[in-house]
Amino acid sequence: MIDPPGDDGSPRLATSVTYEAGVALVSVSGEIDLGTARAFARRLETTLTGDPVGVIADLQGVAFLSSAGLAALQIFAAAAEAAGVAFCLVSDHRTVLRPLQLTALDRGITIRPTVAEARTWLTGRS
Repeated sequence: MIDPPGDDGSPRLATSVTYEAGVALVSVSGEIDLGTARAFARRLETTLTGDPVGVIADLQGVAFLSSAGLAALQIFAAAAEAAGVAFCLVSDHRTVLRPLQLTALDRGITIRPTVAEARTWLTGRS
């Protein structure tokens, strides 16, 4: 899914979902801001309909994460927990990690620096 282009003609947010061994991998690139957070939240929510054992949100390609994006992550993390689905974020970029740290969301959401490490974390939860 790609949102409408930004001022420079490039998409502001692109997402894709792949499934492997019961794990939904949501790859995200672009900006998660007030204009794109709702589409981002909907994309995450769709993963829960497939009854996955886990959801990994790969935010390595995210250049900006606003408070609206943080709210979407917090709401999804609560929904995943209520559904009994493990949830893990992937990022090692300051643009994503810093807002999570400032709001203390990093204390309630598991974060790993790579998709491989997120998959290892999910495997260890079984």
